Amino acid sequence: MVLAYAIIVLIISALLLRRDLSALGQISYRGGWITMLLIIGLFFLQSALVIYVSGQTLWQVVILNVSQLALVLLFLLNHHVPGAKLFAFGIALNALVMLANGGWMPLTPETYHFVHPDRPIVEQTRPSSSKNILLPRSETNLWILSDIIPVTLPWRRTAVSLGDIVLVAGVAQLIFQATAKKKDKLLVSQV
Repeated sequence: MVLAYAIIVLIISALLLRRDLSALGQISYRGGWITMLLIIGLFFLQSALVIYVSGQTLWQVVILNVSQLALVLLFLLNHHVPGAKLFAFGIALNALVMLANGGWMPLTPETYHFVHPDRPIVEQTRPSSSKNILLPRSETNLWILSDIIPVTLPWRRTAVSLGDIVLVAGVAQLIFQATAKKKDKLLVSQV
C-alpha cells in the first residue's frame, strides 16, 4: 500500500516539476498486453484468494509467490525500461525473505503492535487482510529483509521492507528518467 502512496506522491511531484507524463505511455514494453493481463490476473487471484481470505494454505503461498516471480520476470524482460532493474531487485528481495519464511512476509509482534496497537497479537499466524506472518525476530530468517521499517503516515501506520524501499526507488527512476527533458536525458545517459 505504501508503494501506491509513493507512486501518487511521485506523480504529483513530477507534475509540479512540469514533467511530461505522456512520455510514460511512449515506453515500449516487451511482452505486451498479454503479459500485463496475465499479471493483473495473478494479482486479482492474490487479492481474492490470499489477502482477503484467512488461513495459510499451500495454494495461497503458491499464488502469492508465483505472482512475485512473474513480476520479476516481467521486469527482467523489460530491463531497458528506466527503473525496471531496481523494481525486479526489490521484488526479488521481498520474494527471498518470503520464501525463507514459509512463503509469507514476516512481521515481528513489536512491529505489528506499532501498526495495529488495538489488535491482539498471536504469533505464527497471519493477520487478516495481509500477506504477513507474525514471527519473533529470533525465528525470522533473513530478518533484515522483512517488514522492519515503521512508517507513520497522517492517516495510518504501516511497516515496509528494504525491498519496498528499492521498489519505490525504481518507480522514482521510471517516472523521473522517462519524463526528463531531452537535455536531461542526455546528461543521464552520459553518466
